[in-house]
Amino acid sequence: MHCSLNEEDRAVIRGNLDVIGQAQKLLDSLSDTTYSQKKADGFTSTIGQHMRHALDVYVALKQGEACGDIDADRRRRGHLVEHDRQMARKEWQWLAEWLQSLSHQQLHRPVHISTQVTLYSTNTVCLSTTLMRELIVVASHATHHFAMIRSAAYELGEVLDEHIGVAAATASYERDQLRCAR
Repeated sequence: MHCSLNEEDRAVIRGNLDVIGQAQKLLDSLSDTTYSQKKADGFTSTIGQHMRHALDVYVALKQGEACGDIDADRRRRGHLVEHDRQMARKEWQWLAEWLQSLSHQQLHRPVHISTQVTLYSTNTVCLSTTLMRELIVVASHATHHFAMIRSAAYELGEVLDEHIGVAAATASYERDQLRCAR
């Protein structure tokens, strides 16, 4: 990690690297068939599509960080990464390398993020934020999708590690409960 990081910076980077570790574990645990199989039971997205979506949000941050304008709605629907676990692994590794290169200045520099905010009409909002704040959001977002992936995989007959898709706050709560029970 970059030498300019303070403890909070390092915690946010570590948390995002934990999320990437979960992504890698997911990718290692799934078969190619399960990764791209569509179920007819209400899951409208494949596991690969959920993975691509989680990647897209991180990629949008990486691409927007340099110029200061992040398009949170940039999507690569239909991209090969939805079907190719190796490509997804490489993208997560690329993002991990980027995260480890970030400086305190990059994490705290003001940036703008734009996103759609309404379902039945087109309304884009642009807000001031920081990369650090957005990394906290995308880590939580990816974890949420990993929980859905774990559920979908179970429905497809694959049982994944029980810690995949567990939010950081939930993990802290569970650790506290274990300490209290002793």
